[in-house]
Amino acid sequence: MKQEPWDLSTIHSGNLAGSLKIIEKRAAVLEKWKTKLTPGIPAKTFLQLLKEIEDFHKIGLKTAVYAQLRFSENANDQKALAEMSTVETALTAINNRLLFFSLWFKDLPDKKATELIKVSEKYHYYLEMLRKNKRYTLKEEEEKIINIKDTTGASALDNIYNLLTSNFIYQVDGKKRTQEEMVTFVRSSSPKVRETAYRALLTPYKNNKEVIGEIYKNIINDWREENVTLRGYKSPISVRNVVNDIPDEAVEALLTVCEKNQSLFHRFFEIKRKRLGLKKLRRFDLYAPLEEEKENIPYEKGLSTVLETFDEFSAEFGLAARKIVEARHIHSTVYKGKRSGAFCCSVTTEHPPYVFLSYTEKYRDVSTLAHELGHGVHAVLASIQTEFTHEACLPLAETASIFSEMLLSEKMMKDNPKAAKEMLFTQIDNLYASITRQAGFVMFEKKAHQMMKEGKTIDEMSTVYLADLKKQLGPKVDVDEIFAYEWAYIPHIFHTPFYCYAYAFGNLLTLALYEMYKEKGSKFVPKIIEMLSKGGGESPLEITKAVGVDITSEKFWQKGFDVIEKMIKKVDS
Repeated sequence: MKQEPWDLSTIHSGNLAGSLKIIEKRAAVLEKWKTKLTPGIPAKTFLQLLKEIEDFHKIGLKTAVYAQLRFSENANDQKALAEMSTVETALTAINNRLLFFSLWFKDLPDKKATELIKVSEKYHYYLEMLRKNKRYTLKEEEEKIINIKDTTGASALDNIYNLLTSNFIYQVDGKKRTQEEMVTFVRSSSPKVRETAYRALLTPYKNNKEVIGEIYKNIINDWREENVTLRGYKSPISVRNVVNDIPDEAVEALLTVCEKNQSLFHRFFEIKRKRLGLKKLRRFDLYAPLEEEKENIPYEKGLSTVLETFDEFSAEFGLAARKIVEARHIHSTVYKGKRSGAFCCSVTTEHPPYVFLSYTEKYRDVSTLAHELGHGVHAVLASIQTEFTHEACLPLAETASIFSEMLLSEKMMKDNPKAAKEMLFTQIDNLYASITRQAGFVMFEKKAHQMMKEGKTIDEMSTVYLADLKKQLGPKVDVDEIFAYEWAYIPHIFHTPFYCYAYAFGNLLTLALYEMYKEKGSKFVPKIIEMLSKGGGESPLEITKAVGVDITSEKFWQKGFDVIEKMIKKVDS
């Protein structure tokens, strides 16, 4: 498949005003159900209503996703931004009118709720979560106010952050560069280019620290006041844990083990310093290649390599990825104004998801393509679920994507034995970046939320970030002051607080699953397919238990680091 813009017409005609009118009419029909919601409602009638709500949800999803993807194509497109804002505001108002169903179900007597859950089939986990979140739910009018506030508050602040950072100009050697090009330069074989690229990349964030800091401060304050003060969550991070349906103790066990194993990467950094022939390893050099990446990998070749990798693992994996490719749901071209980063965006169970990245013909881009298509495979396999339980919680949502990266890495090393050790170095680089670094972001967020509550300044917060980063990297890595503002460059911190532990969770879980796969071979593949097919249809505890995993145990998380230690020993041999 050639590198070309994605096809959004498969989910929407582009007539957003027309869609909003249809959604409005469907909402008016659903509102008539309000009088039928009594404690004595028959199970058959209840299931009919659930199905109607689900069908309504599909129309809203297609409309919202279309508007969001249009904006992602060009964050400087004022019309796309206006359309996205219009859709968000309209859908918030309409969904507010339908809050009555979830609030009614939460207030049902336990006996009746249990009775309805028992006959709800695939909807059972969605309904169980509604009941579980009852304790954090406010009155209907209060919930409506909060929904409106979120659209004009935290969501609007996140859009401002995206607009601001999408317009940052990066100059290297007198040429204007995109953020994706800068990310490529920080992996240059030249120490000078790496340092220049990092300074160019982070300086706009430092220069705009007051604006970005004000955005972040208000996102934090909004998060705390709504969730801790009003709703009664135990702590800011508990909000994310409850949404993910993962016990606080499981997340604390994960973060504790990540912190304990920072020294493991200290050893790796020292090995890498010696291989690079440097007197001192700087933060600028962290992702330096052992050899310069001379080969450019055209998009068609990168895509075919990923698809071959998936085919070799499982026919179902390959077929699921091809559904996305054949629907032309991938956007990979690079240009100014395009939103930075990469993502996979699910639509409904009836449509293949969309994959978004900026492909610059480097191995890292092939890996990113495998990662995002892995997310896509997860969504396609889970399309047997309902619209309410289609998507897995964030930590489990990272499983298929990371597993796909590991399959690709293994294939590339087998196909090129001479470069295997260099690729293993790159793989360990990536494991640091996606486990220890991501856990570090979350540990910083915990501190940042507390510091904002205490009225600390953005500079004070940045100083704490730098100190934590130096500790994370160890005493032998030199960290420049510019990295004090690295936190401001991480979009997840702004748009989805405490998201980043999902990467550490997903990577360590996947390392364990991958070891099981290598040990058991093809017999283990159906277990992985079954796990992914569950999407968000069961609790993470139940889904992981089914493959023999206990996510509340520090011993389990340590197993992932034991695998990394073996990899480090290999590169040191």
